[in-house]
Amino acid sequence: MQIQTKLFSWPDKGNHILMVARGLLDARGLRQVLNEVSVMAIQHLNCKVLIDFIDADCNVDPREIERLFYEPRPDLWPREYKIALVSSSRHDQYSRLLLVHTSLVSHGFRIAVFRDAKAAVEWLAHEN
Repeated sequence: MQIQTKLFSWPDKGNHILMVARGLLDARGLRQVLNEVSVMAIQHLNCKVLIDFIDADCNVDPREIERLFYEPRPDLWPREYKIALVSSSRHDQYSRLLLVHTSLVSHGFRIAVFRDAKAAVEWLAHEN
């Protein structure tokens, strides 16, 4: 998985992380994404995160996601931050990313999946 990450900080708008992920999103790729967000978010409070998976091929088995949470590292993953996932417009990719979303929500993540970046940004902009 290839990842590019940028942090934007505005005094009146807070901290925002924008990540673009390309390639195969499997369990290893998901761990890589969560670790990268953690590294950035730990340094900045109250982050809102947008992860662009438009050019990624989501192929994560929900059972593999469950195994990720039995490792010691997941306690550091950013469950308290709002995370918006932007999917490819392909129905199969959106459906697979929804499965990832459902698994992560069950582990306490504040996360949502969108088909377009504008809707994701609007969701992140709301305070709740």
